[in-house]
Amino acid sequence: MHEVARELIARGHRVSRINLHLGDRLFWRLPARDYRGGIDGWRNYIARFLDEQPITHLFLLGDRRPHHRIAIAEARARGAEIICSELGYLRPDWLVLERDGMGTWSRMPRNPALIRSLAQQYPVPDLRVRCSIPFWRLAMLDVAYNVSEVLSRPLYPGYRRHAIHHPFAEYAGWVLRWLRGRAERRRSAHAFDTLRQGNAPTFVFPLQLSTDYQIRDHSPYPDMVAAAREIIGSFAAHSPPPSRLTVKVHPLDPGLTPWRRRIREIAAQNNAADRVFCVTGGNLVSMLGHAAGCVLVNSTVGLTALQVGCPLKVMGSAIFDVPGMTFAGSIDDFWLAPPRPDADLVRDFIRLLAGALHVRGGYYTRQALDIAVPTTVQRLEDGLPWLPPRAADDTGTTC
Repeated sequence: MHEVARELIARGHRVSRINLHLGDRLFWRLPARDYRGGIDGWRNYIARFLDEQPITHLFLLGDRRPHHRIAIAEARARGAEIICSELGYLRPDWLVLERDGMGTWSRMPRNPALIRSLAQQYPVPDLRVRCSIPFWRLAMLDVAYNVSEVLSRPLYPGYRRHAIHHPFAEYAGWVLRWLRGRAERRRSAHAFDTLRQGNAPTFVFPLQLSTDYQIRDHSPYPDMVAAAREIIGSFAAHSPPPSRLTVKVHPLDPGLTPWRRRIREIAAQNNAADRVFCVTGGNLVSMLGHAAGCVLVNSTVGLTALQVGCPLKVMGSAIFDVPGMTFAGSIDDFWLAPPRPDADLVRDFIRLLAGALHVRGGYYTRQALDIAVPTTVQRLEDGLPWLPPRAADDTGTTC
């Protein structure tokens, strides 16, 4: 975010930047170096760079991309503090500023007593939405970034994208999904009509994007299809009929996986075709508020579920997988009598999460940047709020 860098420079700080492709340059309007080599030469390059221009802080957008992992290791070896930024765990108008790493590597404690104690240092957050991101703007910026990266390949011959799918394949999927939108809405409406009939317990399983590092690095699954097989298989074998499972497709899914057909096939293989429903849309807050429980890998939907009091089972690694908030037993047992989360602990968790790891605002609109930039600069100058390293978390969990 060049606005933050510009303000830091104005306050007397030195800022360095390395671009990996033209998409990086497009969104950085300050002097920077360009790295044109491959990942094999990146470690030596960043090591020489850090030796020539020692830094106190390494600031990254996300922490799990291949180039970022190597840069983190080299910067940490030289005593630099690692600060990661990303769209917030809280949504939609929050950003993360987190020391060390995110997700599995987050310093956010998982110990209930520690959470309650640390939360008292921070005010109760105002969670009302201050700014939103129109989808058209998000899509436009994504296209500009990715098309620039693709077209600049001759200038950056060594770069290889971290995403699973080629961006043009994703855009083609989006076009097809838009063309099929009316038919998909009809199918989802029919599924919701069926779900509203009767009083059978209904569970919610929100899908995530397989290309997301939340799945690739912070879960035991290679992709969401594998997660769906385990979760639907467990539901079919262990949930008492006539319980039902609603599988909700991610709103940003590009449509490259035919989810409706895939979910139908998995459900049929487990003799649960009449109890498993796939939908694309619907009010998620309302769905969770009326659900008997929610099962997910590690989606931030879990925070919404906790805040509306929905029983929650986490199948991956998530910062909100805390005793007293989520179900600690096996997924097979979850379908039988899932307990509701401790509401007081959830409130303290959100209070600590907002105060210690977040700033308000966003990347994609002028209004969001006007909120985020000054707060981010001030927090970088003052130092990020202290949280104990994961090894100090007395749950015994280390990282």
